[in-house]
Amino acid sequence: MSEKRYEFTLSPELLEKAVTELNEPRDNTERLKAIDELKANYKESKYGPLLSTEDGFLLRFLRAKKFNQKKALTALHNYHEARQNNKEIFDKVNNPILLKEVWDCGIMVAVEGAGLDGSCVVLERAGLIKKGMDIYALTAYGVLTMEKLLENEQHQICGLQTMEDLENFNISIITKVSPIALAKMNSIWQDAMPLRIKAMHMFHEGTIMDILMTLFKPFLKEKLVKRIHMHGNSFEKVQNMVDTTKLPPCFGGTGPSIDTIASEWNEKMKMAWSEDTYL
Repeated sequence: MSEKRYEFTLSPELLEKAVTELNEPRDNTERLKAIDELKANYKESKYGPLLSTEDGFLLRFLRAKKFNQKKALTALHNYHEARQNNKEIFDKVNNPILLKEVWDCGIMVAVEGAGLDGSCVVLERAGLIKKGMDIYALTAYGVLTMEKLLENEQHQICGLQTMEDLENFNISIITKVSPIALAKMNSIWQDAMPLRIKAMHMFHEGTIMDILMTLFKPFLKEKLVKRIHMHGNSFEKVQNMVDTTKLPPCFGGTGPSIDTIASEWNEKMKMAWSEDTYL
């Protein structure tokens, strides 16, 4: 039985955004041709079988690269190569019960549609990272979170923003990580995952940010560096980019508490765990 082909069922507004910002074909026949071209050019002999042959999976990479076939193919290859070469990360992604400690901490939660441009806003609280926590487990949980978000086509089209609270962050957790591990982490985010990172907002960064930039900047692309915004202790400037009524008070919003948001997000993430192993 052949797989059902993709059909665009989102709002006219999202279609227009996809067409104007991502060069997505308005006509579904042309969209399917682009998907078929990407699938045909994938080098299975080198990178192994596609994780999924469904149209929706391949469409993520086309959207992330604005329907540039060459760039989308490179990202698709990088994605599969990353899964092959980073077993210490993707073995955990494929077996999420191993990430229970990270998940329970509430280090990373998402507020869908909280960006004024329709983007998702990911809230990160680095101060909750426990000493001795496996850096690869943290990366794996980040990958699992992004995979979950990418199931929503609005996030593929509108992208995501991060709001990172560095208050009480133990910098020694990162400074003890090897350059090889740092390079792996950054390669996955920038080269493999089909993400559209619109902005990264840093709060309570202080001098920690100088150390972080010293560690990470050699691995960051210039385009991403330009999207990093330092806000110190003020949430005022971010109000023109996010809907503060959906954000918790601890991130300058007037919405539900961070615990409520984390609880709601964890319910969505529970789909990554089987009831037999997690509950």
